[in-house]
Amino acid sequence: MALAPISSAQRLRAIDIARGAALLGILLVNVRFFFAPLGFAMESTLALDGSLRSGADAVVWMFVEIFCTFKFVSLFSLLFGFGLAMQAARAAAEGQSRWPAASRRLGLLALVGILHWSLLWYGDILMLYALIGIFAVASVGLSQRALFWVIVGVAAWVAVTVFAAGALLTLELTFVAKDPLPDVAASELTERGFSAIRAARFDPSNAAWIEAEIAAFAEGPFHDALVFRCWLYTYSFIAAIFSYGWHSLLMMLCGVYAFKARLFTTEGASFRRRIAVPGLVIGLALSLGSTLPSLLLGFDNFFAQIANLSLTSLSAMVLPFAYAAIIVQWGPRLPSLIATPLERAGRMSFTVYLCESLLCTALASWWGFAWFGKVDDVQATMIAVAV
Repeated sequence: MALAPISSAQRLRAIDIARGAALLGILLVNVRFFFAPLGFAMESTLALDGSLRSGADAVVWMFVEIFCTFKFVSLFSLLFGFGLAMQAARAAAEGQSRWPAASRRLGLLALVGILHWSLLWYGDILMLYALIGIFAVASVGLSQRALFWVIVGVAAWVAVTVFAAGALLTLELTFVAKDPLPDVAASELTERGFSAIRAARFDPSNAAWIEAEIAAFAEGPFHDALVFRCWLYTYSFIAAIFSYGWHSLLMMLCGVYAFKARLFTTEGASFRRRIAVPGLVIGLALSLGSTLPSLLLGFDNFFAQIANLSLTSLSAMVLPFAYAAIIVQWGPRLPSLIATPLERAGRMSFTVYLCESLLCTALASWWGFAWFGKVDDVQATMIAVAV
């Protein structure tokens, strides 16, 4: 089987639209990490100057947290698994093994992932997708029934990891005291690069780390920025192994199951209509439950943080299916002004993903516009939509 794009007539337009929407939703979340140090991007109350975030920033944060965070990357993982299953089916139709083409694709994905995080941005997902994709391709050989029980087992394990993460967070909140976030504008830079990381005791929320991370990405040089990218990517990859990587695997397996069950074809229309509204209601309820306690009880409240951790994960196991059902069912009926750009972005998702990183990094980094550490939530959201 030739490793080449399929013709337009062979493409599923609704899937391309859904993939394009997922890319936009992912960028709405990631853009905060493109333009702010990790310690501030994870902080929900403070602006980059150390003051409280404005009302407009809080509204934008709530919107992204409720509708986008962890949901659209889950949707993209679902569609990624669906795409791998579709490629495997095309290989089988040609009388060939699914592995040669899949291995080349996933190998290229891993190689580009290494270049992506080392040269552009630490928040790379390509390497993780390349590794997890191996299991998704392997699952194509299972029967639909066997795959269902594998999915149930992985879902149970995801629940265990969420519980374990909640327990670790409980221990951290109980026994570990952290340095307060600094007033960055008033602080004086004393350490750079790895010296700052070591002085911060390898804690991204430490004042020394935040200060030096802003300097590295906004002022350079390349070596200092590379050091921070390496450490931040290492932290994110470790988190993937013990946490969200299992969730991504679960969603990819669900994508393979969706292909086998023909859930995104004309035959699956009635099923999509049945799950769209209940999935949306339940998913949004869980998402609101993960966010509202923080607003009502305070972001430092113990129960609010536990609710955010657990319910965010649960909502990301429900909402993506509702999003997929709604977009696949009704997305092609959207006005062409909306549907066509999403379809074109989804058709070139690999290229678009890399171009998002290139454009945002150019705006944020010392070799471009050096906006890192200078963009609030409202501005970041406007940048994401423009990109």
